[in-house]
Amino acid sequence: MTQIQDSATQESLQKTDTRSKTRKKLFTHVVESKDADETLLRDMWRMRLKLLTLSIPEEEDYAIFKDYCTRPDTFLFTFRGEDNEVGAFFTFSFHPVNKDGHKALMIHSKYYYVDRPYRGHPKITSAAWPMMPKFLWRYGFRRIYFAAFTFPTSFVSLSRTFGRVYTIQGDLAKDWEKDMLEDLASKLNGKNWDTKEKVICNMSVPQGEEKAASRGVTKLREEYETYNPNWQDGKSLPIMMRFDLATMKSVIGTSLRRNKRKKQ
Repeated sequence: MTQIQDSATQESLQKTDTRSKTRKKLFTHVVESKDADETLLRDMWRMRLKLLTLSIPEEEDYAIFKDYCTRPDTFLFTFRGEDNEVGAFFTFSFHPVNKDGHKALMIHSKYYYVDRPYRGHPKITSAAWPMMPKFLWRYGFRRIYFAAFTFPTSFVSLSRTFGRVYTIQGDLAKDWEKDMLEDLASKLNGKNWDTKEKVICNMSVPQGEEKAASRGVTKLREEYETYNPNWQDGKSLPIMMRFDLATMKSVIGTSLRRNKRKKQ
């Protein structure tokens, strides 16, 4: 069955545009998968359709979407505007790992979508932090990693938010970390996992991937393309980010900058 790429974080590349748009109010709602109702799932799915050109029939796509969003150990973060429409959402699924004597918790964000008026909004990037004590209590104290399957725009956005990302192809991650990320990508994507290129095949390319970019964004896109040169063929790249002091400083710094822009 053809699947789709669903971790497409889409950043606004126009600074003045971002400043005006992030003044809009957002209201956060967090739901565990077992408590998600049909209305919420449909609202999230319809918002996502505005940012993605499907390669499969809509109801088939919705069935895949609903199946993932209602799996155990999954949380749904939604953000609604003053009109009560979903303006952004993302999902977290939790995967405890014991790899070569290392205990870790992989937090995978399969779906991550932000509608244009809310791109760069600080509330979105900071929404998960108040939940971290609950997650640690449930899964125990382990090394924490965030994982996502990316196209260029989401790779750029996550790189800028977290400060550094790790890939299977690159040299930054340790061998056991690369194996852990590959195990997760293979487990979640089955036959769509390319064991040779270490990418996920048969994905739908998100809209807006061809937009012009600043010098800093261009550099990150070039880095992405060294790992995944054939992304336009519907291939997405698994990445992960360590949850450590350096990451926290980077995320807090990003949130503060976005808050500053919001007030301007």
